[in-house]
Amino acid sequence: MTRPVGIEIFYWLDSWYDDQASVFAKAAEAGYDGVEMSFVAGVDVGVERIARTAESLGLSVLCSTGLTPEMDISSPDAGVRAAGVEHLRRCLDQAARLGSPILGGVTYAPWMGFPEGDLDVRRKRSAASLHEAAEHAAALGVTICLEVLNRFESFMFNTVAECLDFIDSVDHPSVEVELDTFHMNMEEDDLAGAVRLAAGRIGHVQAAANNRRAPQYGHIDWASFKTALDEAGYGGWVVFETFPNSGAETGRATYAWRDLSDDLDRDAADAARFIRENIA
Repeated sequence: MTRPVGIEIFYWLDSWYDDQASVFAKAAEAGYDGVEMSFVAGVDVGVERIARTAESLGLSVLCSTGLTPEMDISSPDAGVRAAGVEHLRRCLDQAARLGSPILGGVTYAPWMGFPEGDLDVRRKRSAASLHEAAEHAAALGVTICLEVLNRFESFMFNTVAECLDFIDSVDHPSVEVELDTFHMNMEEDDLAGAVRLAAGRIGHVQAAANNRRAPQYGHIDWASFKTALDEAGYGGWVVFETFPNSGAETGRATYAWRDLSDDLDRDAADAARFIRENIA
């Protein structure tokens, strides 16, 4: 099985508000099949221009997003939840225009949000809101993916098993799990076992080393991870994601207190080759 290989485009950018299409050429030059872009800074990013740029370079586009506290679909405030569902709908519309098969990311609650009170109630509200958004996703042919984060970044779920239980409560076929090896390395007893557990329900995969460097570094057992993806029947994308610049907003926001690369272009090209040979 051969899976397409992509890169999260903020790898080369300093700010969440930078023009993401401005570095698509770097991804093409490094040998990637596609780029993962984000609506974290807003949905009005000029999708027609982005689509033209990607097409001119032979790149596919994948989309992700996040939720602010004002768009928290787990909130007790119905108006805030409605704003979050509307944001997801708008992101799904843009993803469909770009030909993205998924809308991934932290699509279920604000990143780094740790509220007081009954967390199970928040999970139930998030699941109900996601069911509503998934109806829109189904009409567009886009899958909403839920990225499983480590315990220091989200309370909602931290393991693949917990995410699958949460997806059961969403109760919609247009919602699937997003695996990220950086987070899995912290939370899973067995990375390959977690992949097998999610067989048939994996919507997206992001790959990085245990220290969030390029996957050719670190100590993750990629051979068993690849075998598990094969056994799970996963044929979707494998995207390299990290935010390596410790002096930039994107790096500091994701806790890169040291630079994770001393040559971005070289490491990106090496990562593309490594993923093709060892994961995809």
